[in-house]
Amino acid sequence: MRHWSLKLKFGVYAATLSFIALLAGAALILPTVYFRQRAELDRQLTQDAGELFRDLENFKGAPVNARSPLGAKFIPLAMQQDRYVIFKGPEGQILYETPGLQTGSFTDQSSGYANAQLGDKHLRVGIFNNPPYHLQVGADLDQLKSMQKDLLAGIALAAPLTALFVFAGGFFLGKYALRPIADITAAAEQISINRLDDRLPMPLSKDEVARLTEVLNDAFDRLKNSYEAAIRFSADASHQLKTPISIMRAGLENLRSEKSLTDSQRDEVDLLLQQTRRLTALILDLLLLAQADSGRLILDAEEVNLSRMLESSIDDLEALTFDKSISITREIPADVLVQIDERRIRLALQNLIENAAKYTPPNGEISIRSSIQKDHVHICISNTGKPIDAEDQPIIFKRFRRGKQVGENIPGHGLGLNIARTLIVAHGGDLELTQSDDLKTEFRLSLPLA
Repeated sequence: MRHWSLKLKFGVYAATLSFIALLAGAALILPTVYFRQRAELDRQLTQDAGELFRDLENFKGAPVNARSPLGAKFIPLAMQQDRYVIFKGPEGQILYETPGLQTGSFTDQSSGYANAQLGDKHLRVGIFNNPPYHLQVGADLDQLKSMQKDLLAGIALAAPLTALFVFAGGFFLGKYALRPIADITAAAEQISINRLDDRLPMPLSKDEVARLTEVLNDAFDRLKNSYEAAIRFSADASHQLKTPISIMRAGLENLRSEKSLTDSQRDEVDLLLQQTRRLTALILDLLLLAQADSGRLILDAEEVNLSRMLESSIDDLEALTFDKSISITREIPADVLVQIDERRIRLALQNLIENAAKYTPPNGEISIRSSIQKDHVHICISNTGKPIDAEDQPIIFKRFRRGKQVGENIPGHGLGLNIARTLIVAHGGDLELTQSDDLKTEFRLSLPLA
């Protein structure tokens, strides 16, 4: 249930609450109705008894002797039809009894009202004393119990139907109530690195949703400012480092040309130059990423023969792997034209090819295959060797992240794949890891055709 949508939960909660409320109402209504009906029946029994006693006092021909049997003509017609009557004299002798009753008494109670059993019938009995007479009048309770059953059956039928109706109403009301949230979600999904100035639409009503929107917009403002500050710092720091690094590199190159240096000193200068070149490459990579993050990456796109570019990259790959006895296979169709910034895509291909060369063991194999599918060209670069750990695969495209199996003897900063994907995505393409197991590790990049 935790994965259900909010409007579905709202409908289920509303239906459940209404069902419980109906059951609670039924538990209160059923006994209330029953006791109200029984009280009304008690009132009718009292009226029936009062009518009988008045007839005995007021009608001519009524027995003078209280011990004389009472004829049916003195019993009201309604009591003869719908009631069970036991009428007794002063010594408890029966003066009248409903024909066929033959019970003598319904209850030993001297007055008031009581429930009694007559065979398979349930009776409500009123006990009345009007000296010298004693009267017990019983009414059938089965009609009340039947009404209770009908009422319970009606509630049992209405409860699920009501719950279903409330669920549907709650679902649509929840959908309507959550519409501003859906609008906020849709607007928030459009906010990205390239649209940092976009904001959520403010609702017209000044309710909780409006307050949430205001808080989120403030948060987006703070995030935008922090992001822009970080981008400016990265770009400015990288730019400011270029000049001193260039000066250091030029100075080291001049120092290396000095004839007075010993061989060991010259080796030390060569090592410093190598580290300076690595630092220069890192600074250039950071500048490139800063431009991409800030949306200032300019692509000088033109129609390029990608097949020739791949052949040129393979030549570079052969130079990188000539001392490792690595087999290189290729499947490249002729004259595949794409609209790209050649310098940027060449850099992306260079990063992928250098990775393949670095992580392929001696006597391994590297494969470069290109194919056209619909309006895109797909390039698959695969190599044999140790696979990328499953836990590292989701992070290999992140900056400064390298797999655990990468040893310290393999150079790199963890930026190559991130730069390659950034440049390819900027061209409307994509770069993904499609396979990494004991057989091979394969990356596939796609670019739209010209």
